[in-house]
Amino acid sequence: MDSLDRRARQAFVLLTGRLVTNFDAIDYLCNLAHLGVDLLDVSVGGILLADRRRALRFVAASMEWSGVHDLWEPRGGGPSMDAFLGGSAVWSPDLATEDRWPDFTATARTAGFAAAHAFPMRVCGQAVGALSLLSAQPGKLDVEAAELAQTLADLATMAVLNERAGHRPTVGEQLGHVLNNRITIEQAKGVLAERLHVTIEDAFSVLRGYTRQHNLKLADVARAVARGDLRITSPEDGHVMPSAGSGHSGRRGTARWTAAR
Repeated sequence: MDSLDRRARQAFVLLTGRLVTNFDAIDYLCNLAHLGVDLLDVSVGGILLADRRRALRFVAASMEWSGVHDLWEPRGGGPSMDAFLGGSAVWSPDLATEDRWPDFTATARTAGFAAAHAFPMRVCGQAVGALSLLSAQPGKLDVEAAELAQTLADLATMAVLNERAGHRPTVGEQLGHVLNNRITIEQAKGVLAERLHVTIEDAFSVLRGYTRQHNLKLADVARAVARGDLRITSPEDGHVMPSAGSGHSGRRGTARWTAAR
């Protein structure tokens, strides 16, 4: 069996298992974006979902930085919006010659990217978002890689639909729930970046690290940080103190807060 095929099968087994075990949609989507980078030999992967106005909003990526929204949500559209609206993959193998999306192209090239690919996330033939892949090297994905990328986009769709599935929400409600959770995470990242004097990317790493260490959900931890119910006071994620009046107690270095499940 080909090495890529074997690694893809192993990764898909892991991702499918996580759909039913203590499921956390945004953390799952971040892992999926990382998987896309590893399997498809690209530089960055991102996932965007449509809001009620059919505008694409950033939800998860393989890496985060302060200007991430300028890249994932550019004015004037981009490959992700075209894949979303058209319902099929969109290619830009050489951004140096690209003229379809001036704002996106300028932002992507300034950030060091030379190629972009996007794949639609679909539910019963209706697009609900897109998987975006950016590469520092020009070139187009081959047929096998493109099929794999679309499979990742389909898994991302399953993850979004699986969020709150027990409550029987509509697709729009599921999308809105994930997007609202992302807003909360952005707020928590800002709080941690300022408090810990770290970058936005490092703040997100701290947030995810705490979440995994204590087997909680990313959005729940982010909500507690944003509200001030949880104070993470060290980038090493081991020195945690409850906020004054939060009603939790304990020794330093241990978790004092339990997320609502």
